[in-house]
Amino acid sequence: MHLPKHLRNLARSLRKEPLYRSIPNDEVIEKQRFVVFRIFSLIAILVCVSVASKMLLTLGTINWLPFTILLLALIILLNYAVVRERERLMRAYVIMMVSSLVLLHLVSYTCGGIRTGGTFFMTAVLIYSFMLLGTRGGWLMTLAAGIHIVYLFLISTYTDLTSFSLFQERVDLINEDFLINILLTFSMIAALSSYLQSGRNVVIQRIVQAKKELEESNRLLQRNNAALEKKNAELDKFASVASHDLRAPLRAIGSLTDMVLEDDTALCFDTREKLTIIRGRVHRMDHLLSALLEYSRADRKLQEVAQIDAKALCMGLMAKHSALRPVQFYLPEHSVCFITSPIKLERVLDVLVSNAVRFNDKAKAEIHIDFQSRGNNEFLFSVSDNGPGIEATFKEKVFVIFQTLEARDKLESTGAGLAIARKLVEDNGGEIVLESNENGGCRFAFTWKSEQVQSAVIKPLKSSISQTA
Repeated sequence: MHLPKHLRNLARSLRKEPLYRSIPNDEVIEKQRFVVFRIFSLIAILVCVSVASKMLLTLGTINWLPFTILLLALIILLNYAVVRERERLMRAYVIMMVSSLVLLHLVSYTCGGIRTGGTFFMTAVLIYSFMLLGTRGGWLMTLAAGIHIVYLFLISTYTDLTSFSLFQERVDLINEDFLINILLTFSMIAALSSYLQSGRNVVIQRIVQAKKELEESNRLLQRNNAALEKKNAELDKFASVASHDLRAPLRAIGSLTDMVLEDDTALCFDTREKLTIIRGRVHRMDHLLSALLEYSRADRKLQEVAQIDAKALCMGLMAKHSALRPVQFYLPEHSVCFITSPIKLERVLDVLVSNAVRFNDKAKAEIHIDFQSRGNNEFLFSVSDNGPGIEATFKEKVFVIFQTLEARDKLESTGAGLAIARKLVEDNGGEIVLESNENGGCRFAFTWKSEQVQSAVIKPLKSSISQTA
């Protein structure tokens, strides 16, 4: 059986759906508060009307109290009806809760003071206060309720301001009032509890929706992981082909070129020079393939973590690169120890130190290596040199694989080192940047995260170590 159209319109108007929909869906608590406000307002109006009607029917002498209660019912109704903007909802919540407290206070004088059945409503009022006004507003209402109860106790005990005159001192009417108040209080709490536990609760709806979205995201993630594993398998296959099948003909070309150059002494100078160029290009291609393979696998190698000493790691690199040319290294007096993948960190530092040594145009290269803790298991490393520097326009180009600033015929280089270094740093969750001075020299700095900080400072070592080839 369908309700008449005007009744459906009235019901829709009482629900205030436009106002409810104006609250953004992601503000689930605000949506829930509005529904609680709707429940409390409608039930409070019914309570006021029923209590006032009961008084008018049972009182021998009609006084001001039933009409005051009806006035409060009108205030609550108007407060609910006129609010149309979500910005004014909090004010409506406050008016409703204060009206409820005033109602309970007024009824208490002629309905038994501290023993009035209306005090049961205070329980529901406090529950709804916390729901609507938040923690601060709820505690303020609790304080007001406590003052109200203490006040009623004092005037009921030491004055004659309170009585059961509303019920003509009749025990049957007093008991009936208790019954009605208890049942109405239970109804208000039950209505709220039913909503909070029901599927209509926007918080529960949001949790259910979030659960479904999470399940869908997990399914999508599983599909993506499967696709990623397939792509990685294809990349491994490509790496294998590049490592064996492509290098085999290169080695054959190189070997044949070497044989011709060594065995055929009758070659003219021009032919011998061209064969030499071919041999050089074969070696370059072999090095480029090695760099490409290393770049593709750089962040995929499973490396065991271990505790490393940053200064000891840098000193090992110093010994390796000082054999190439005269170099003076500078290290800080302190060191740091932490847990990380030593192979990956060493590879990054090796690239930066190697570049600082190889591309330095000074008679004696000077390289400063620094490291310091930044807290939160993060460290800052930097490698500075006194070389020619790098123009600002090339600060990003140097990190692109196979990009070189010098022609390869002038200075042989794969152009993959810095690209590999950036990939390893970013895989670790850090960032690498280039700072170049106008007067020459440049500084590469990168952040590196550790698994666990073990020690902040190791015993001081010499601040300057000079080694020459």
